[in-house]
Amino acid sequence: MKINFIPDSDRQDFSQAVAEYQEVWNQYKDKIVDAWERMTGLKFKESEINAIVYEGRSQSHPFLLRSNLDVERKATVLVHELGHRIIYKRQNIPEINSLENHKTLFLVLYEVFEKVFDNEVADRAVEWDCVNLSPEVYKAAWDWAFEFSKEERAEKFKERVIRQN
Repeated sequence: MKINFIPDSDRQDFSQAVAEYQEVWNQYKDKIVDAWERMTGLKFKESEINAIVYEGRSQSHPFLLRSNLDVERKATVLVHELGHRIIYKRQNIPEINSLENHKTLFLVLYEVFEKVFDNEVADRAVEWDCVNLSPEVYKAAWDWAFEFSKEERAEKFKERVIRQN
């Protein structure tokens, strides 16, 4: 899969952020794609994605990536948003609402972080989400997912994706 990291405009200099996302992708792309496909049992439907790097909140579709993050957070945000794409946007699975979407995503995201990076990066990513993003969605979804063991999360993920499909 190819991701084209594109600055939102020339009004602001996004060149460093674009270069950092590109470096993360170059270094981890095979691990990211493999981890998502193995953990979900799904395949990415896209072979090329345009990712707009801008000053704002990241989202999966259109693929928008926040510029003002450190490199580690850029890496985990990239993995997170690709998770939304493989699960929802290209699998014909309807999105329910942000909390339910994140509950489903977080059933596998921690293990994807571990496979791509390590458990320390995974722990920091969870902590960052819970502190810096909407607690009624992100903290609630992480707390819910962590009520289950790793094995239970994998089973619940399968149940939710099949039920939503």
